[in-house]
Amino acid sequence: MTWLSALGSVLYYISLPFTIVLITIYNGIVIALAPALHLGHYLLSGLLLPLTLLAKFETLYIYLGVAAVIGLFTGSILHMSSSLLVSIFNLTPTPEETGRSAASVRAARETKKLEQAWQSSTTKIQGGNWKDDSSTEKKFSEWLETDQGLLRQTILEEDDGSEEGF
Repeated sequence: MTWLSALGSVLYYISLPFTIVLITIYNGIVIALAPALHLGHYLLSGLLLPLTLLAKFETLYIYLGVAAVIGLFTGSILHMSSSLLVSIFNLTPTPEETGRSAASVRAARETKKLEQAWQSSTTKIQGGNWKDDSSTEKKFSEWLETDQGLLRQTILEEDDGSEEGF
C-alpha cells in the first residue's frame, strides 16, 4: 500500500460517522417534504406544458423560419433589381385615368354618337335635301331586307307527347 491510498482510507473512516448523520438528516427532510415536492413537481410540469407542446413542433418552426428568411432575402433582391431596372431603362408607369369606369366611357361614347347623328340629321334637314336623299331610303330598304337575327325568326314550341298517353 502506498501512503496516498492509506491516507484516503483513514479520511474515509474518519468522515464516515459524519456522512451517515448527514445522509440520515437528508433522508428525513426528503420524507417530510415529499408531499410538497410532489406538488411542486406537478405545478412545474403544468407550467412548462406550453413549452413542451411548442418543443414538439420545433422542426416546423425551424422550417418556417428558414422559409421566411429565404423569402425576405429573395424578395429584397427582386425589389432592388426591379427598382434598378426601372431606373436604368426609365420604365416609370404613366398615371392611369382615375375616376372613370368602363360604364362611364361607354356612356360618353354613346352620347357622342347621338350628338353626331343629331348634327348630321339637322344639317340634312337644313340643307333641304333630306327627303330627296335617295341614299337614306336605300339604306333603310336594305336594312329591312337583311336578316335581323332573332327578330325575324319564329319560336317553335316542342310537343313532348306526354299528353297522348293519358
